[in-house]
Amino acid sequence: MILDGETAFASTLRNRHRKFPDRTDDRFDAGGVLFPACNPGFGIEKGASVFTIGSCFARNVERVLVAAGVNVPTAAFSAPESEAPGQPNRVLNQYNPGTMLQCVTGAGDVPDRRGLYDVGDAVVDCLLATGSRAVDPARAMARRAEISTLYAEGLAASSTVVVTLGLIEAWYDRDDALFLNEAPPRAVIRACPGRFEMRRLEGADCEALVSELVDRLCDGGRRNIVLTVSPVPLQVTFTGGDAVVANAYSKSVLRAAAGRIADAHPNVDYFPSYEIVTSAGLQAFGDDNVHVRPALVEQVIAHMLGAYMPAAAESEGQPSAA
Repeated sequence: MILDGETAFASTLRNRHRKFPDRTDDRFDAGGVLFPACNPGFGIEKGASVFTIGSCFARNVERVLVAAGVNVPTAAFSAPESEAPGQPNRVLNQYNPGTMLQCVTGAGDVPDRRGLYDVGDAVVDCLLATGSRAVDPARAMARRAEISTLYAEGLAASSTVVVTLGLIEAWYDRDDALFLNEAPPRAVIRACPGRFEMRRLEGADCEALVSELVDRLCDGGRRNIVLTVSPVPLQVTFTGGDAVVANAYSKSVLRAAAGRIADAHPNVDYFPSYEIVTSAGLQAFGDDNVHVRPALVEQVIAHMLGAYMPAAAESEGQPSAA
């Protein structure tokens, strides 16, 4: 961004949120969390349909939107407890921009076996968030068909999509030209030397993938999109060095890409879930320093609800976002 000097001063003086908030600012919460002002370019109406793509933050968004009277197609998906312990639709989690794009591109297609890897008589589906839980091959294909239909029908019915970007470290199957959502079983990697690689997506990579994702989502008509970055840290790095440093790099790359894409598209907003959670430091997380405390998750989504559905937020006793 480049602004003329006088334009920069004039626009800054009109911005009442131009200063970083001190502890008397209404963006500072008594619990030690900052809630940046949100100025959405669109709203979400009660009764509308919203499709969610991304990491576990997407699952949190689903729950609150459903409670607010929004139709959320992904919230209705359910896998058996043996496949998705604790959360019936957790297998829908997608973490890197490559697999998110593949899900949208392949919506409605008849699934194939790419990304399924044999483990004895069963298979591990590395396109889903399975935690390496193996299933019968027939079940794996049936589950893929269900998810392909979910994407096709859910996106067709939805005027808004919330995309939560998770990380930039992505496994890639060179033989099948396929981004993977989870690492292949190590035995498979050993048995197929040269087939798999770990890619650290850089800024240009992420921007290209997310831009194509936005274009695909808007193909055939306008659709509103909310981009977010998951505050859940990278738990294990495959690129060397300390995971703390790798996580900071990962989130920075995703945040920059999301911001540039939102600036370039009038129908794309960026929502600062990452900034809210990280403003609180490690007190925002549970004992594992990974999972965000449920109470703060509720506050983050309430802030989002206040921005995009102010009437619904006020009916539930939540203030609208400033």
